[in-house]
Amino acid sequence: MIKIILVEDHQIVRRSLQVLLKQHSDLEVVAAVDGAHKLLELLKCGTKADIVLTDVNMPEMDGIQMIAEIRLINPEINVVMLSILEDEKYAAKSFVSGARAYLSKDVDEVELLFALRHVVSGKRYLSSELSIGVLERFNHQLTNMPEKGVQRLALSEREQLVLALIANGMTNQEIAEQVFLSRRTVEGIRQALIDRTGAKNSAALIRYAVLNGYVS
Repeated sequence: MIKIILVEDHQIVRRSLQVLLKQHSDLEVVAAVDGAHKLLELLKCGTKADIVLTDVNMPEMDGIQMIAEIRLINPEINVVMLSILEDEKYAAKSFVSGARAYLSKDVDEVELLFALRHVVSGKRYLSSELSIGVLERFNHQLTNMPEKGVQRLALSEREQLVLALIANGMTNQEIAEQVFLSRRTVEGIRQALIDRTGAKNSAALIRYAVLNGYVS
């Protein structure tokens, strides 16, 4: 029997998960709470669980911070993150902090159940949508790497910063205000980047920057 504690501050989501998990004979929801402090109190009082299934975004303490607190009490508990945040940086932070799985809240029942059983067997799991996104981005980076022998431009820290802001669609005036330079100085840096890269205009400069890995 896999014992699970749910941590979710949205009551409807928490109850829905309880109903879903109780339909499976090998899973037992031993507690369902709306925040980290209540979870930690349960664990300190001796409540046993194999998995803590938790959201990332919560008001009193986020799920990533909570992982460290859980590990201080019982490092054997598997933490599974279930979140609407599909940015891979949150998944990376979760795994570095000690989570065993990271799932999007768009995940279907089959994948959720697989992940729960998977982590109890000692393995880690990243939801399929996020895994595919990581692979697609990695493939894009490999495909668009500069050809062998093509020399990469050595940009100064200031040039790299301005280039990143240009890629974000900011105007010269907006960039100037952001980095505390005059608008004319920013115009000069933009033109110098266009000249050095051989780009015909700012749009071509952005394309060059992305294809050659200066910005993502």
